[in-house]
Amino acid sequence: MYYIVIREQKDTDTPAVSETLRNAYVSNVSNTFFNALVNEATFQIIVIVSALLFIFFQIRLLYCLMTVPVILLLMYVVIYGAWTMKSAQIMYEKRPLCAWVAEAYEPYFTDKSPVSCSFKIVTERDFKEDDIRFEGRRKIIGTVAVMKHFHDAERAWLYRLAVDARYRRKGVALRLVQTVRNWCKTNRFNNIELAMSECQEGARELFAAAGFETKQLYHKKLLTSFYMIQMFHLVCEVRPTFS
Repeated sequence: MYYIVIREQKDTDTPAVSETLRNAYVSNVSNTFFNALVNEATFQIIVIVSALLFIFFQIRLLYCLMTVPVILLLMYVVIYGAWTMKSAQIMYEKRPLCAWVAEAYEPYFTDKSPVSCSFKIVTERDFKEDDIRFEGRRKIIGTVAVMKHFHDAERAWLYRLAVDARYRRKGVALRLVQTVRNWCKTNRFNNIELAMSECQEGARELFAAAGFETKQLYHKKLLTSFYMIQMFHLVCEVRPTFS
């Protein structure tokens, strides 16, 4: 039996959590790049660059159009850099009230991919109480954190939710979110809020299944004002409030 244990994060987990978070954010690059391709701003940049080369440098139009792959490659690099920087910012600039990790318990030697394996998700407490004996390797494959809301002490802000791509669709992310909800309820927070981009469609479906609703839609620039991505502000009630 393979296990995934949900436990509170320790100081020694920081490098592994940082890597898991970065890999999860980088997995959004393809969707972001595709959205940028169909963005009107991309077409405008290509036209402007081609026009400048043609008018001011007297470069033949055919050669000007050959700059399109270069522009697209540069766009991909910028998007990759933006997501990488975002993961580092979330990891090191924000201080959580509490953070958790999902740790996979696997045999030392196996020819099976995690995608094809079944895992039992348990808490660290349950793992110890059931006196489960395990010999193998442990690897952090997921993380989540919670902090106080920026404007209201009775609301919590969920962030840094990430799961290794090979361990997705096994209920790990949902269990991490439920762990946050239970903690917030115990610590008397009324609501949990979070924000995510339009490129994180799978995550939106997850939070909808966890009871989150869209509170607000807004746009945020990606490095420059040329590219705007739609953001979703989600909220979930933890304890009933009465006005």
